Amino acid sequence: MARIEVEGVRKVFGSQEALRAVSLEVRDREFTVLLGPSGCGKTTLLRIIAGLETETAGVVRIGDRVVTGLPPRARKIAMVFQNYAVFPHMTVFENVAFGLRMRKAPAAEVDRRVREAAQLTHIDPLLARYPAQLSGGQRQRVAVARALAVEPEVLLMYEPLSNLDALLRLEMRAELKGLLQASRTTTIYVTHDQVEAMSLADRIAVMDAGEIVQYASPLAVYQDPASTFVGRFIGSPPMNFLAVAVTGTGADAAARVGDDRMPAPAGLPARAVLGVRPEDLEVASAADAGTLGGRVQLVEPLGPHLQLTVAVGDQTLRVTAPPHTAVQPGTTVRLRLRTERVRWFDADSGRALAVGGAAGSA
Repeated sequence: MARIEVEGVRKVFGSQEALRAVSLEVRDREFTVLLGPSGCGKTTLLRIIAGLETETAGVVRIGDRVVTGLPPRARKIAMVFQNYAVFPHMTVFENVAFGLRMRKAPAAEVDRRVREAAQLTHIDPLLARYPAQLSGGQRQRVAVARALAVEPEVLLMYEPLSNLDALLRLEMRAELKGLLQASRTTTIYVTHDQVEAMSLADRIAVMDAGEIVQYASPLAVYQDPASTFVGRFIGSPPMNFLAVAVTGTGADAAARVGDDRMPAPAGLPARAVLGVRPEDLEVASAADAGTLGGRVQLVEPLGPHLQLTVAVGDQTLRVTAPPHTAVQPGTTVRLRLRTERVRWFDADSGRALAVGGAAGSA
């Protein structure tokens, strides 16, 4: 197995800078997800690591080798794409064996590796079938088995679940996580689906506008976003953000939201942004100190909880409430914040501030 190091990689297409001096380290046997919106650079970065795209500047290492400039076949990698690209005229066995035969592996080794990969991916009863006889999930397993059969140092995956329906995607996500833990292969996985990223990754590299804006564990990315962009992109519904005016200093510091005031940590600038997750707000029973007043605009019953949309002054919050909460649209409520989970951000840059809780780790 091998670690992956990307140092100062840039990519320019004409006048557009797709990657801006990106650096990334993926540890040996780690599962890293590149996550971000369309156009953020995650696909370009994966293609450069794979050798399918040439970087404008920078270095890529796999293990102890500099692979910059090497073709994909010389990088000891395997790839699984959104389109599984299984050969319809070949049996499952021959599809899984394809990479090994291209490397002219001995027949006995081909047979052994194919059967080991098939067993690992639970397709060993299907080896004699053709792709037309398989479901979408089974074809996805064939593509993964073909990649694992060549025993790559690195596995690169580009949205391999996006062609599956919602229920099958949920099932395959759990299977894929167990499979890759068993294979112990260093993996980079590209997706725009934050649920996939949160459930699969050891670490998530969140990308925006050609840069990695945060690289941390799923829990750290969720609880301590490095910027308002990360807080909005991770979470469904996303983190709430409230613009506040800060008055006073030290123990007298207070953040004003509309007509309400709440304690503020020392060191906040005069203008700041308060960030809080919907599940870290609760409907209070009285006008307790430090709560925010608002009016319920929308109530969405979602089974295990209610999703409330609450107007606080001229700003809007999403609140996750217990299903029995007695509120209706138009109800006036008080909202209590879990102060230990509040995060603060710079009003101009959107970057996390190292006050009132941990700032997002990079």
